Amino acid sequence: MKGLGRLSARAMGVGLGCVIGGGLLAMPSPGWPKEIAFVARDVENQQAIWLPMDIAIQRSMDFTEPLIFRFENPTERTHVFEAPALFESVEQEGVQIIRPVRVTVPPAGTEQIVIDRDRMASDATAVEGETVTYRFYCPLHRADDDMGGRIVVGQ
Repeated sequence: MKGLGRLSARAMGVGLGCVIGGGLLAMPSPGWPKEIAFVARDVENQQAIWLPMDIAIQRSMDFTEPLIFRFENPTERTHVFEAPALFESVEQEGVQIIRPVRVTVPPAGTEQIVIDRDRMASDATAVEGETVTYRFYCPLHRADDDMGGRIVVGQ
């Protein structure tokens, strides 16, 4: 029974974090880049999650300015944010390249990337008005049954 109480409190904390994060993401920010912040959290059995676990992006509102993902790792372990179907835009040696999102964040560290909105927009256009879902997770500390989080892009 004691373990169930801890799980329930943890589940409530994750749920509250998602609600707060979702509310903050819904606020418009005209004229400057849209930034989405993710925070690594250690959970039971040496596993980890990224919060918020559910992100909703509207192409009509959120694709007008650069889309920046910021990753914070307040834990004492290195974590990785991986979203294989999502791409970031990076400048290397004066050339803009596109690569799958995989960001390593050291303990007590912060990283930031710029998402390739053109690739994301073309994925959304390819499904003709339906939503596109991108999965993300920490490949270093996840359980086999962990679905990770998701980013849903709609009209």
